[in-house]
Amino acid sequence: MTELLERINYDLPGLKKAKMCYAQGDADGAMDAVIEHFRTRTTPKYLFTAKEMEQCKVDGILEDAQETLDHYIYGHKFDGEIDWFFNPTEHTSHDNEWTWSLYRHIYWQPLARAYALTKDEKYTKEFLHEMTEWGKAWPVTPFMENEEDAAAKYKFPGHSWRTIETAMRIYTVWLPCMEAFRTSPAWDREGWVTFLTLLCDHADFLMTHYSNHKKSSNWLTMESGTLLECGILFPEIKSDWFMTGYRRVMQEVKYSFDNDGIHMERTPIYHMVAAGVYFQCYRLCKLNGIPVPPYMEPTLEKSAQFIMSLVKPDLSTPMIGDADRDDLTTRRCDTSLYEGMNLTFDPYDLNEMRAYFRTWYEETGREDFRFMATAGKEGTPPAQRNYKYIPAGIYVMRTGWGPEDSYFHVHGIQLERGEVSSHSHNDTGHVEIHARGEDILTDSGRYIYNSSCWKDWRHYFLSAKAHNTLYVDDHEMGTVPGVTRTRGVRTYLHAFEENEQYQLIDISHNGYDFMDDPMFHRRRVVRLPDDIYVIEDRVTGICREDHDIRLYYNFAFGHLDGENGKFDYTSQKGRGYTMTVQADKKLDFEILEGSEDPIGGWISYGYAWRKPIPQLIAKHSGKAPIHFITVLAPEKTKAETAINGDAAMVTLAGGKVLTLTENAVELH
Repeated sequence: MTELLERINYDLPGLKKAKMCYAQGDADGAMDAVIEHFRTRTTPKYLFTAKEMEQCKVDGILEDAQETLDHYIYGHKFDGEIDWFFNPTEHTSHDNEWTWSLYRHIYWQPLARAYALTKDEKYTKEFLHEMTEWGKAWPVTPFMENEEDAAAKYKFPGHSWRTIETAMRIYTVWLPCMEAFRTSPAWDREGWVTFLTLLCDHADFLMTHYSNHKKSSNWLTMESGTLLECGILFPEIKSDWFMTGYRRVMQEVKYSFDNDGIHMERTPIYHMVAAGVYFQCYRLCKLNGIPVPPYMEPTLEKSAQFIMSLVKPDLSTPMIGDADRDDLTTRRCDTSLYEGMNLTFDPYDLNEMRAYFRTWYEETGREDFRFMATAGKEGTPPAQRNYKYIPAGIYVMRTGWGPEDSYFHVHGIQLERGEVSSHSHNDTGHVEIHARGEDILTDSGRYIYNSSCWKDWRHYFLSAKAHNTLYVDDHEMGTVPGVTRTRGVRTYLHAFEENEQYQLIDISHNGYDFMDDPMFHRRRVVRLPDDIYVIEDRVTGICREDHDIRLYYNFAFGHLDGENGKFDYTSQKGRGYTMTVQADKKLDFEILEGSEDPIGGWISYGYAWRKPIPQLIAKHSGKAPIHFITVLAPEKTKAETAINGDAAMVTLAGGKVLTLTENAVELH
């Protein structure tokens, strides 16, 4: 308490009594006056008030809080006290992410929500108890003195003072909990001293431990954002938190996002992490009269617009890179067992993505944001349907925004030069098809990280096999000799076109350039009326050697069977589709579903869980060039394929023919 009192700026309004007590040597009186100040202060303004939290009408909050009271966390029931060094995955996936999730304290959020609704002091007491016990288990001093040496002792299950957890727990949990509990009679002097001392430990640690793009860039967004939030919200504590955090945030909000508002890691959930924390910083600055640069608001608004543009007709997001299937219609937006969305704390809504759009609607009045915030019940859908993000390599087309509309996207993710590739996948050319409101061809998700011992599963979900694209010789796309953790894939957009006859996305990429026998891949995806999709792949190169050349197609939940290039698929809604795959060279085919050896036919909507799905593999062993044509169409729809020299042709009902040559697409 002595060190804490030494850091108080007693000249601030509201601390006159504390200053007098401190000057008289009355430490207890000074501390009590400081506590009373924090209980009753009206400035600085936070993002919401405890009163607003009382309006949360989401079912199940008390049940969530009871799990925390029972120490049932992420599927594990502790017998008695929480063991802050325990990890239940030790003998299975051996995954540090479970323990790091434990250190993020997200399960304290239900305690705060339950207290707002009931004013039952058991929730305050549990929050204070767990916070105190965690603080005793994990003092910051060894990590402040020598982080590398201290961390080396905890390779498994991991330690509490990685900067990502240090930052995340403050802005997602500790600050909202302070707002919820600060008037609680059960929050006594000892609890306040512990809270404020630990908060100082966090912010001081972030002052001197800044990852600054040495790790995945989402780390530094949380580090800088938390430091600025602490600087704004705790002027009572003498520090340089505000100016240091302010400089870092105002630099990174432009450096980390391109002019389309897309975060440099190019994956939806990490984009949302960065956009969410910087949007908090923007709002806190506005609420407290702090100037922001002219590029901050439009950059962050574009970042929200980017996520909106990816949303499918069923109001879920695609799993690009290390991403989960996030859903605007559900209680929470993700289904991860742990290591899930950790963006913000909203007083009204547990679905973080829905809350994000609601807050943007409140900020801008945009009816398309309101449409997203209400899962399509209010507002108006976006006026724009198709989006091409050339710098990022993401291309989206749709028929509309209604629940029975269709959507497809093709991507060739282009990381910012120098950005580490931790969260991008080897998936250039991946196509995702969502027809009449349901997934047909899908990304397989992320499932698990290299923090676990299941390296083969991590490699699979990263690989082209878990996506709908070309796979050659187990070569990791974009590998550059002598360069590690940086992916060099670049995509060229040949065409992005919609007319009365078709929609077209046409790309090529350099993903296989650094093979011993370099190969080049061009993919065209054409959507025709009646949800007929034509996927053309041209694989070329010097063609000196034989290769294992494959096309992978991962179907959403459903049933797939067939042979000899013709396959029947029944979707989750019971709709039938036919896929035909043809090439100008001999093909073999294989269907996998829930296979562990070889790994194939799996999907993961959320971290640490997986389920079987049908996977189709078209295989050719030999030299390139090779020319593929794939057609996916509703059952009983005429779509006959042929390859004649340079041309791939699809004959449709009524005699119309789609012809794709190297330089043209024609329907006549």
